[in-house]
Amino acid sequence: MEAKKNPKADLRRFAGLFFEIGLVVAFCAVLGAFSYTVQVRNFADFGSLSDVIDEMELMPITHQTQVTPPPPPVAPKVAEVIHIVEDTDPDDGIEIEDVEATQETAVAYVYRPEEDEEEEDIPFNIAEVMPQFPGGDAALQKYLATHVQYPAIARENNIQGKVYVQFVINKRGEVENVSAVRGTDASLIKEAIRVVEGLPKWSPGLQHGKPVSVYYTVPIYFKLN
Repeated sequence: MEAKKNPKADLRRFAGLFFEIGLVVAFCAVLGAFSYTVQVRNFADFGSLSDVIDEMELMPITHQTQVTPPPPPVAPKVAEVIHIVEDTDPDDGIEIEDVEATQETAVAYVYRPEEDEEEEDIPFNIAEVMPQFPGGDAALQKYLATHVQYPAIARENNIQGKVYVQFVINKRGEVENVSAVRGTDASLIKEAIRVVEGLPKWSPGLQHGKPVSVYYTVPIYFKLN
């Protein structure tokens, strides 16, 4: 089958020319883009710095004034007035005699015995001879058993126990400084102290043959039958 197209109308003959023309146009466009410059105008007008400084409001500088306090008031000076009194009686005075001692001067010695200072009475815990109750320890136990009255409140509450009472037998054999060192109930302690405070005189304790105060402790039993 034969081709009907005229060979002169085939554009492929000019393909190389068209390609070269395209390269030239592209090169010219790139070169023009690089050589093109844009002038930038500054539309902002902020004025000069001197105008801004002139328009600023300058604040006045203040200085603190130091106030000096007034001086303290000075008390008025009082002039001392000295009164001179004339001596109208020259013989009115103290007469001093010559008391210079010589070998012939007699000296009198006055003897004053020193007062015996009372020694502090400090009780002994243990003495050479301990205090003795009249009749001995058995008589003391009998006295306590017969003179103790069982407190009613302790009896009602069925309270029993033992109370240790400490006291001092002084130089005269008297009971003093009574206190409870151990106990189980307040009512029992109170009754034990009452009975001990009523004890009769003892034979005082002896230390080096002299009466001394001595601590003494007795137990008192409270037991319900």
